[in-house]
Amino acid sequence: MGSVVNGYLVLEAGTRVGLRKPVGASIIIGRTPDCGFAIDDASASRHHVEIVAHGLIFRWRDLGSTNGTILNGAVMLEGELRHGDRITIGNTVMRFEIEAAAPVSSARLPSPVSESTLTFAADGGTVYPGPDLIGRSSDSLLQAAYSVLNSISSNYETCSLQDQILETTMKAVCGQHGGIFFAGDGEDSFVPCPVCHRVHTIREGYLKRVNVEDVRISRTAARRVLTGGESVLYRDKMTDSGLNMADSVMTLNLRSIMCVPLRAKSKILGILYVDADRENHTYTRDDLLLCAAVGNGAGLAIANASLHQQILDKQRIEQEIAHAWIIQQGFLIREWPSVGAGRFEVYGETRPARTVGGDFYDFVHVDADRVGILIGNVSGKGVPTSLSMAQLLAEFRLRARGVVSPIEVIESLKGDLVKRAQHGMFYTMCYLTLDLESGKVLFANTGHHAALHVRADGVELLGHASGEAVGVDTVWTLDAGDTILLYTNGIVTARHPESKNEFGIEGISRVAQDMHAHPPRELIEAVNEAVTRYCAPARPHDDCAMIALRRLG
Repeated sequence: MGSVVNGYLVLEAGTRVGLRKPVGASIIIGRTPDCGFAIDDASASRHHVEIVAHGLIFRWRDLGSTNGTILNGAVMLEGELRHGDRITIGNTVMRFEIEAAAPVSSARLPSPVSESTLTFAADGGTVYPGPDLIGRSSDSLLQAAYSVLNSISSNYETCSLQDQILETTMKAVCGQHGGIFFAGDGEDSFVPCPVCHRVHTIREGYLKRVNVEDVRISRTAARRVLTGGESVLYRDKMTDSGLNMADSVMTLNLRSIMCVPLRAKSKILGILYVDADRENHTYTRDDLLLCAAVGNGAGLAIANASLHQQILDKQRIEQEIAHAWIIQQGFLIREWPSVGAGRFEVYGETRPARTVGGDFYDFVHVDADRVGILIGNVSGKGVPTSLSMAQLLAEFRLRARGVVSPIEVIESLKGDLVKRAQHGMFYTMCYLTLDLESGKVLFANTGHHAALHVRADGVELLGHASGEAVGVDTVWTLDAGDTILLYTNGIVTARHPESKNEFGIEGISRVAQDMHAHPPRELIEAVNEAVTRYCAPARPHDDCAMIALRRLG
């Protein structure tokens, strides 16, 4: 007899506590009355979460809600629901429960294998059994195969799944020794479990994980299954068997062997191997038929478990990236002050090529009379780069206070930058300080693009990069109506999809000249829009950041 399960949602916190509703094939949780599970919570979206049953598995996903969904205390977007999981939306908490339904007769279930099939050849053909197949009834074989396959169908953890395959299969065939081996790169090579890097084995009912070199099996039988895709049955002194004289069989004194492929769609993942060295412990063709059926289902189950783990890993990485973006945004200036009693305006913005990036900018009050503006780039993309950027900004803010010379600030950071560069990262940056009274600018550049000095009569590049921040600061004066624009490499190297030409300094200068009389925010928005149009329909391939400061009239 097989079984099915039903899912239920039980309201633990919120209005109508204790309400219990079946999930059925699917259900939607949300604020509107048309939802299968309507909740009265201001934090809930109209259609917030959907739960869908897939056989014995229940999966859920957030439907793009405004305030997000919490599963067991963690903000998540989707996943598999297990008995006892708690879904939280605002102040509403729902407990998920799974209950077994009435058993379903196995007579109504399709047989996983054909009654007359003994082995499955590599070309998809079959080898038919001899007279000794008749030992168990076809019903008992079906019941045993279905019991094994049903027990492993809902396991999505690769290691525990292999243990479960071995335990249930060995119990069904009264096996003595067994193990699961994965196919290696060579035609007849075997490797251990890709997760724990050990071979999952069972001996006299006891599970054990061992090194692949410590396992003693019939390599001849295993090689035949892996290379030919056939299921192999050996019994002591079989006159028609090519295994009788195999060195591994004689050395191990094996009395009986079963070896079947673990199939996953169009390839063989590995083998399920069972042997015995006891006198009168002989496996039958019925046992091989059962193992062959299990091999097909187990191969798919292992492949699904691997895919399931990849999905979970992807979700975890996406959540980590989202959290890294929140942390990174916290380090970047968002509220721009009116500088120098309304005499200056400043604004900056970054657009990462991925969710998080390595471009950064900052604005500091050096002292009562001066402000500082920094922009730079950490090589690479993703979470490691964003964390390095955050640490650099924290150190910069400590070292920039009270130091007028930009070169002194950058030189003080160099020691830590060199240490990080040894780990494969490099940095470029430029930093200026501005005297709010006179408009005098001191500027230092180490490996970064020159600054744009935007005036009504033209645009000038100032402070070209040097390999290292040495020497003296570049000096110039910012007059009324002038703007300083600092930018990162992603703006310059944005490529046209057809010509592959870069947007370049010339592109930035053209937009800056047209926008010379506009506030810094409008200037930066205009450059970003121009870059977006230039790259369309693609997007810039690198992070894009800018910061601008304008002296008012």
